[in-house]
Amino acid sequence: MPSRSREAHDRRDQTNMYVLIAATVLLVVSALTFVIASRWNFIADRAWLEASINQLAGLLVATGLITVLWELLGKRRFASELFGMASLSSDVVDAGLERITDQYLEDVAWADLFQGASHLDVVVAYARTWRNNHLSRLKDLAAKPGAHLRFFLPDPSDDPTMTLLADRFGKGVEEMRAVIREAIEEYSKLDSAGAGSVEVFVRPGDYVFSAYRFDGRAVLAMYSHTRRRVDVPTFVANGGKIFAFVKREIDSIQSQSHLVFPPPAPSEVK
Repeated sequence: MPSRSREAHDRRDQTNMYVLIAATVLLVVSALTFVIASRWNFIADRAWLEASINQLAGLLVATGLITVLWELLGKRRFASELFGMASLSSDVVDAGLERITDQYLEDVAWADLFQGASHLDVVVAYARTWRNNHLSRLKDLAAKPGAHLRFFLPDPSDDPTMTLLADRFGKGVEEMRAVIREAIEEYSKLDSAGAGSVEVFVRPGDYVFSAYRFDGRAVLAMYSHTRRRVDVPTFVANGGKIFAFVKREIDSIQSQSHLVFPPPAPSEVK
């Protein structure tokens, strides 16, 4: 049984042959039309008829050339672009992408993500601006029965981590330690909002991205190496490969973290 590539090659050869035959026929007919227009006296005596036949012959020549060029070059290039677009579209669907932006604070539909969510995971360095922007939504979610909020932060007691993050964010080490402790305190306060559960984890080492998981949707924001605040690519996904990646990463981060809120019972402290 011939392979698919061989079958495709054979079909392409057949198409080329048919196109060349059609173009040859058009060229022969157009040549005969020119001859008829110039040689037959009953046509030569009628200038308007001769001009019309010559125009018809020219049209046939142009049609033949255009047909050849379109079939052999244009249509295949067009088809190649379509297949490329279809492949890209398929990749986007598989990734679960809903939006790509470089303005994660303004362009991401945070209100829509919070609406109806019951499980929130947040992986950030401290996210003071994001936290302040969505404090009321965080409180509303924490007050929702059955809601579960988890926050993953760098460990402020780990000196190498604080040194690394201070360099990344252009802050002093103690300032960096203070803003993370502030984040731990502010996220912990959400537990008093109501019926939902709130957990705060810390982990030695820096994070290479920020991530926010709302049930089956996720926001993934890159970090910059510029050591200053700049716009960064941010991806919003509903299911798909990006969400699966975020979920796996959060599971790994949790396994490397320890719980700081609520405080573990004395019997649980090693």
